[in-house]
Amino acid sequence: MTSPIRSIPDCFRDVVRTGAFTAGEDFGGTRHTSLNIAGTAGAGGLTWMTMVDQDPTTPAADVVFASGTVCADILIQRFNNNKGAGVVALYNQDPTKKGLALILYDAGNTDLLTLATVAGDANGRLTPLVSVRLGSAIAENNWYRVVMTVTVGAMLEVHGQAYKHKTGTDPNSHIEAIGAPLTFGPTAFPIGVENQGEEGIIGSAIGAVENSSVTNFTNVRVNCLPPVPPA
Repeated sequence: MTSPIRSIPDCFRDVVRTGAFTAGEDFGGTRHTSLNIAGTAGAGGLTWMTMVDQDPTTPAADVVFASGTVCADILIQRFNNNKGAGVVALYNQDPTKKGLALILYDAGNTDLLTLATVAGDANGRLTPLVSVRLGSAIAENNWYRVVMTVTVGAMLEVHGQAYKHKTGTDPNSHIEAIGAPLTFGPTAFPIGVENQGEEGIIGSAIGAVENSSVTNFTNVRVNCLPPVPPA
């Protein structure tokens, strides 16, 4: 899978903590073109977000989606407390609204895949909805894929999954699921979440330095779930 991440000004609009996202080789030294997220969070936690945008020079949301699949490959450079990165869907940049974020967290022996709402204001506060425990499955300086599928209709249905790569330093190698599938099917949309919105990338840290890299971001489902490796 070829990464679409080339130049930040050309394809992404920062919406929370601008300036934290830079394009270049990944932080883990695997020599892949990536979107790198750098920052420091206290005990209260912080987020960093950027959205796919055809014209980042304006604040308008010009690429909006409803149902669909979004994914990316995530690398976390080093462990300290709780930090990670992931993908965002149904995001609306408005203080009264929220989006959905699926985040892969490296937290020592308590790694998690977490689905949360993310506020549409300048702070992007997260409210966890459901998590899947991954134990100590996430190794630093290795690539992992997060895949989120959102189905919008009379109800909201969200499915998430974390994957490891056959070759940990190669985000284009075959993938294998880790942990149980994450599912969320509320009887009503979470307050503030609407039936369409933007898609993008999020970093999150709690009492930690956020130093994560993201590549292979796409909303083309067939590229999110390539064939599994042969037996």
